[in-house]
Amino acid sequence: MGFPCDPFTIEAAERMLGEHHHEATHIAATPWREIPDLYASLAGTSSSERCLRWIILTCVRADAARGARASEVADGVWTVPKERVKGRKAHISEFRVPLSQPALAMVEEVGALGLDLLFPGRRMVSPITDRALEMHLDGMEESGRPHGFRSSFRSWVQDTDACSWEVAETILGHRVGSRIERTYARSDMLERRSIVMEAWARFVTGQTSAEVLPIRR
Repeated sequence: MGFPCDPFTIEAAERMLGEHHHEATHIAATPWREIPDLYASLAGTSSSERCLRWIILTCVRADAARGARASEVADGVWTVPKERVKGRKAHISEFRVPLSQPALAMVEEVGALGLDLLFPGRRMVSPITDRALEMHLDGMEESGRPHGFRSSFRSWVQDTDACSWEVAETILGHRVGSRIERTYARSDMLERRSIVMEAWARFVTGQTSAEVLPIRR
């Protein structure tokens, strides 16, 4: 249902406004080959450093990572509640993330301190803020942003052929396939994702070089 309008008025408005070109601005991402050095420089014990390492290792969005709790981890899998999963309310559900050995070690370290919230803010009762993460990167003169780490991982997959497209997209929490395809293909490929996340962690922590490719699954 529209509104009546003189077509000549529309043409005149188009001429006056001219053509509009929109260019998307991508979030700054650290080149994947530089990720090991960046990860090594985040070796401190502050919530900012821990959370940034967690985002790199898990490839999740910052909102999901900041609120991570030790009680959400069981049997090597972190289950992100749907309240922290991006998407339309009618379509989102909790998201399982297979944790690599370095990520599990972080959970154990925080658990040993008697904390449930993995990355608390200054008052220790609420999660660290997005701004705190960005400020820490600014202080390091690192132009890449937390969300850009997901792009770093995706580029690593493309350049090393680390895994299939559908596995990579599922790791990033993207919906794969049409609605009908998803009705039948219901697996979240947890085991296949676990292999890739462990390979990514080995690269990130400097255990393997960029040239050592994981097994494609």
